Formats: sequence, structure tokens, C-alpha cells
Amino acid sequence: MHRPRIWDRIKRAAPPASGEGQVARERSPRSAAWRRAAWLAACASALVAAACTGTLGSNSGEQEPGGSSGRPDDGRPDAEAQCAPRLGRRVVLLTDLQFTNSVRTVLGDTAVRADLAPDDKTKPFMKKGLVAGTSLVRGRLDSAAYAAETLKGRFQEVTGCAQDGDDACARDFLARFAAQAFRRPIGEAELADLMEVFALGKEESYERGVVLAVEAVLASPSFSYRTELGEKDSDGVVRLTPHELASELSFFLTDSQPDTELMAAADSGALRDPKEIARQTERLLALPETRRSLSTTLLAAWGLSNLFGTIKDPGMFPEYGPGLQAAMFHETELFVDETLWERGADVTELLTSRETFVNEPLAKVYGVEHTGAAEEFARVTLPETQRAGLLTHASVLATLSRTDNTSVVARGLFVRGALLCLPKLASPPEELAQAVADLLKADMTERERAEARAMNSTCGVCHRGFDPFGLMLENYDPLGRYRDTLDGEPIDSNIEMNGLLGLYESYPNAVEFIGVMAQREEFAACLTRHLVTYSTDDEELRPDDCQVEGVINALPVGERTLPAIVKAVATSRALAERTEEE
Repeated sequence: MHRPRIWDRIKRAAPPASGEGQVARERSPRSAAWRRAAWLAACASALVAAACTGTLGSNSGEQEPGGSSGRPDDGRPDAEAQCAPRLGRRVVLLTDLQFTNSVRTVLGDTAVRADLAPDDKTKPFMKKGLVAGTSLVRGRLDSAAYAAETLKGRFQEVTGCAQDGDDACARDFLARFAAQAFRRPIGEAELADLMEVFALGKEESYERGVVLAVEAVLASPSFSYRTELGEKDSDGVVRLTPHELASELSFFLTDSQPDTELMAAADSGALRDPKEIARQTERLLALPETRRSLSTTLLAAWGLSNLFGTIKDPGMFPEYGPGLQAAMFHETELFVDETLWERGADVTELLTSRETFVNEPLAKVYGVEHTGAAEEFARVTLPETQRAGLLTHASVLATLSRTDNTSVVARGLFVRGALLCLPKLASPPEELAQAVADLLKADMTERERAEARAMNSTCGVCHRGFDPFGLMLENYDPLGRYRDTLDGEPIDSNIEMNGLLGLYESYPNAVEFIGVMAQREEFAACLTRHLVTYSTDDEELRPDDCQVEGVINALPVGERTLPAIVKAVATSRALAERTEEE
């Protein structure tokens, strides 16, 4: 299969290097800029081509270490052994956060413009809409140019070469740099191509040649994409190469490039052994940056970054603004860290724990006492009858509310989808759009709106699958403050399940229902599904798919902790295996 290579495009675009072309370049002061523009256009073209064709020129001739890709006897449960791969061979475009983190890894913090760097708190969980379009390609080419230019002033520190060094030093540096940036060994032909780019820049200066080659590496599809092309085994299953596994594992755990030790395990072929994958995962899980990244992945799965885009009526909620939003989000960050990492609790404690952290403004939302400086977060225990874990956090409740009111629909869909991963329901038919808008404008309580939807034969079919979840949260206002009454009338938060989740009981409030859910499997299975989805970019996964069930079955008895789940995901076949179809 032909794999288009960026350097082929560059060489076709570049003018001749000798003869009349050389004379012409000397006569034209704009020619150097023209040639740089030509190969940048080639980089952009190659980035788009990689997305369209699903191929990269990076590893077409790569020989992976370790011999045969035959599957070792890894002791996985029979159920997972019989689980066929869902995903085909492909290339995966890095998110903006992953791209930026990778630039930091290979060239340091200086190489990233702080004002343009994406905030990890708002990283996307799904990649829908992430395509190599004009805006993305332009942004990455600009980032590559900026990062490469930062070599000036620290050239020898980064490259190990003098500013007027020799070609051998430049070649050695570019070989090391490209291998790190591309997350795999590079071939002689690729290195020769890089040296041609170096030669173009060297006509201006030695340093310029290296800077131009570094820019080319960072602008290459091999930097912006990771491959899952693998090697077909005798049983017909495609298994990812050690270097592909190292990339997939690292971007899952850290949203960045593999570190030196993980790359060494790939170089030696050790990552073919699930035991080595488990060892590397355990090592990375001990790092604070890995824990932060995984915690942020869960917050992204729950959609909590949307909190920063919410607006409340300033007449009704004058205290709501960026400061309170940041406090709400940080509370949940601290809560997840303390529950899952510091205490190593079962993941279902995220549903039940009343231990949390507040500053003074947030304490007022919860109606609890705060000690210490106003902006300092202090540990508190929330009221037993009012709060139970994540679902009653202000961050969740404020995110899932309208400007001036709560939203039974938004809160109900959150419980159904983000927390329990129940099957998706169809969107309302277009012909009901006006009726939905009229219902939202009507002078009604949220329960009255829910009852009106239930009476409509078209709406009721779907809304019965999530409205009860939203109604049980009506005791919490649009900021997440607890309330017993609304406009002087008692709030009815009682819900009838009517077979939803196989339950037929009624529950008087959210706290009672959450206590029941903590005893069931749905939440832990959904959280596991989120982690498998993020690690594989398989957004159609369901908790009852064998890829997720295989991870759950691999957990040691009684160990539904986040580290145990992550380790089971990392060593699962969901990460390592693909089908032959692309």
C-alpha cells in the first residue's frame, strides 16, 4: 500500500538545490521565505491527507523489535479471549491538549505559547468534530514554527551542538529528536529527508537549518497523529506494535508522549508482554501528573467543564460568577483526588461520600461553616439528609440548570448517560420543537412540566427513561443550594421508578436513591466504560460490551478502585487488538 510521505511533497514543492535554481535563489531575497512557505504548504497538505486516507508515511518500513507478534499466554479470562476487536486499523488525530503536551515533552514549557495553550480542565472527552480542517492545521503549523523558534537562545542546551557545529552533530540530534517526537524509530530515508530540510535552512545559518528541521518534524503528520496499524497475527487479529501500544497507553494515562522508560520498553519489545504493560502502568500511576490527568478525564466524561460556560440570571443569583464557578469545579477535583487517590476507595464512594472541600463562598452555597482564610479550601462534612456524593455537588447541579431555573431534563439525562451509561434515547421530533419551547415558557413547576410530557404519547415514551432522575433533584436550586420549598410550596422530590433500571419502588429524594445505586453495578460499569472509551477513542462502547465486561471481570475481587480499573484497562485486549479492516 502506498503511503504518501510529507518529504515527497516538500521536495516536489522546493526549487532545485543547484545549477540555475541556485543562481535564481541568490538573486531573489524572497526565495528562502518562498521555500519555507512551500514546505509548510506541503506539511498542511500531508496533515489533511493523513486524515483522509488513514495512512502515514512514518512506519511503512519500520521493523518492530521482539520478533513475532504472537499473543503470549497472559492468563486473561476466557470471556475476554473470545471478545472480537471492535475497531479497525486506523490513525488517530491528537487533541489540541495532547498536541500541546507533546510539544512540551520534546522541547519544554518554553516551546508553548502560554496564552494559546488549551486548559486541561476543559479538555474534551469525545473527539466528535475533531478534524484536520483549515483552522486546526493552521494552528498546528503556527505552533510548530513558534516551538522551533524557541531554540534560539538555548540552541546548544537543547541540541548539544554548537551554533556553528558540523552536519554530523545536527544529524545525531535530529535522529534523536524525530524518534522522540514520532514515538518510534525513524528510518534512514526519513533522516535523509530531514537532513535535506536542514540543508535548505543551513544556507542561511547552521542554527537556522536545525530550527527549520525541528519545525518540519513538529509539523509532520507523524507528530499530530498516532497510528494503530499493527501487525496481523496468525489468528487474523491485528495487534498493535510495542511503539503503538506505548503511545496509546501514554496518551490514555497522561495526555502526552511516552516518557523515556516507556519508550525503552517499546524499543526492546518488552511491551508485547501484558505483565510489562501492567508494570509500566503501575509506575505511571504513582506520578502526580498521571493522577491529575485521569481525574480530569473523569470530570470530562461527566461534562463538568461545561460549568465554565454557564450563565445565571444576575438578578436572581448575584453571587454566581467566575470565582464561584472555579470554586465549584475545584471542590470536585479535590473530592475525586481525595476519594480515589488518597484513600483508594471503591469508586462507588463517589456516589455516597459526604466529605468534601469548600472555601467561604462555596460554604455559603452548602450552608455549612467554613474555617480559615476565605479562599482557602477546608474539609467539611455535608448534611446527611441533604447530600450524597458527586450527584449533589454544586458543580454538577449548577452545570445542569438553566439561567433562571433548574432543568429536570438536563439533570435526568446526566444521571442516565454520564453516571449510568444507559442506552441513548432519540431526540425529540422536529415537529415538536415549538411545543417544547412553549412548555419551557409556561408558568409551571418542573414537576408539572414533567407530568405534561408524560401525558403526551410521543414525549412520554422517552421521558419516562430519565425524568424521574431529574425530579429527585428538585430540592437543589440552579446553584445547587438545598431547598425544601419553592414559592412557598413544599417541593415534591418523590419518584416512582415504574420498572426503570428494573426497579419498581418509590424513593422520597435523591439521597435515598443514590444509596440504592451505590449497591448496584451500573455506576462502576459506566465509569469503567468511560475509561475504556477514552483510552481507545471508541465512543460507541456500552457497559455490556465484552470489551468493558472483560475489564470488569479482570478486577481482583473487592478491588473496584480507580488504580485497579485503570490497570485492567491498560492490559486489556481493547487497547491492544484491532481488526484488519480499515
